[in-house]
Amino acid sequence: MTARVANAFASVFRLGGGLTNSFEAAGNGRRLRGFNPSKNHVNVAIRAAGSTLVARARWLYENDGYAGNAIDEWTSAAVGDGIKPRPRMKDKKRRAALLDLFWRWTEEADAEGLTDYYGLQQKVAREAYMAGECFVRIRSRRPSDMWTVPFQLQMLPTEMLDQAFSANLPGGNFIRQGIEFDAIGRRVAYHFWRYHPHDERPPTGNARDRVRVPAAEVIHVFDGRQGGQIRGVPRVARVLVKIFGLEVYDDAELERKKTASLFTGFLTGRGENPLEINEDPEAEDDDAPIAGMEPGAIIDLGMDRDIKFSSPTEVGGSYEAFQYRNSLKISAGLGVPYSYVTGDMTKGNFSNVRTGIVAFRRRVSQWQNHTLIFQLCRAVWIAFVERAVMAGKADLPDYDKDPTPYWACEHLPPRQEWIDPAKDIKAEKEAIIGGLKSRTQSIAERGYDREDMDDEIEEERVSAKSRAFPLVFDTDGSASPVATPPGAPANDDGQDDAPTEEEKNAA
Repeated sequence: MTARVANAFASVFRLGGGLTNSFEAAGNGRRLRGFNPSKNHVNVAIRAAGSTLVARARWLYENDGYAGNAIDEWTSAAVGDGIKPRPRMKDKKRRAALLDLFWRWTEEADAEGLTDYYGLQQKVAREAYMAGECFVRIRSRRPSDMWTVPFQLQMLPTEMLDQAFSANLPGGNFIRQGIEFDAIGRRVAYHFWRYHPHDERPPTGNARDRVRVPAAEVIHVFDGRQGGQIRGVPRVARVLVKIFGLEVYDDAELERKKTASLFTGFLTGRGENPLEINEDPEAEDDDAPIAGMEPGAIIDLGMDRDIKFSSPTEVGGSYEAFQYRNSLKISAGLGVPYSYVTGDMTKGNFSNVRTGIVAFRRRVSQWQNHTLIFQLCRAVWIAFVERAVMAGKADLPDYDKDPTPYWACEHLPPRQEWIDPAKDIKAEKEAIIGGLKSRTQSIAERGYDREDMDDEIEEERVSAKSRAFPLVFDTDGSASPVATPPGAPANDDGQDDAPTEEEKNAA
């Protein structure tokens, strides 16, 4: 056994058989000196730094173009026009009636009256990405307050729940970061501030009052990435330092350019200044005026005919490469493609860009289904059905015995279109004709209900019969061409598709 191998064994096994560290990544050598991250649970870290992270994330959203654009792009991809419900009820009439009631309720859903239910989805998605979490309070209303189901949704930002508020309560309950848990760890209530702690407050009332809201009336939307995590972390936290550093550097570079452009040349030494005209020949040279700071200015530093032109230092070709590499790292940390974050569509070819878009949409779909839909859309639908039954707005047989069939609902985000929709639609049609996809699935992916669309199409066909021409589609599986209305011009191929006399006789 060589000395090198013996030393390696000695570093793994202590004398007497005890084990020491055998992972290089856990060592404390020269390369890892100073790399000593905290071992605290994420909840401890959030309690200590959560409010600072949120404040900085909000600043970046409002002041940094990359961060703000990435948050808006994520929100647009996650919600779009809205994530719409599709109940799985078998009874078509009751399902249609319940959906009609829901569509009408969406107009009254916002407690602030500023948008509809789908606008609230957009606000919640943006807040959950930017601040790491968002709270939605279910506010019950009197039947006389609304035309539809008497409840509304009130969005509450993360600052409304104090991350430093913890206490032990009688009976075994305890509060951690504003959330009350029972003895077995279930969420029981949320202790919100009555007013936003950093907003203007009404002249009456105690601004530091807390309101205990039962957990059944609160929807907490956040992406918990660790086991036992109870509060959210802003998505920009992993690249916040990088974004701010790049912002400071870019501002410094811009100011350097602006300052350099103010100088054209300098007059140095002593002597007569040809650019200065003194009306008083006895005036002191020290009182000679100095030219102002403006583009193209020549700065008078003395009385001499010699002039030295300004030659400001240039960054050269490193500026673009430096910006690009840092922008790539920021985009990766935000989970949004580089072209989306920066608006730069010149990098990469179509295949590379398409690959990035596919990966981005897969990530967004994962967040939609596991976070936004499960925590928000599903909870809102259940609350809607519950209150619709209690208010007598919906007739659902055996609901008291087993409500789960009426809670079962698919939530369909709007379909993401490709750059070339003609090819996308062609591929969709071929998949349906070839039996690889059903019309129900295809229509559902676009956010519509197949049966509702069939009813609309049938109504159009019945209406079309009165105009003496039918509506026929390629996906019907029929070889018949689409009939041309009487008197209509021929198709683009120059051939008249009207039936011939032989075809009429054969018919």
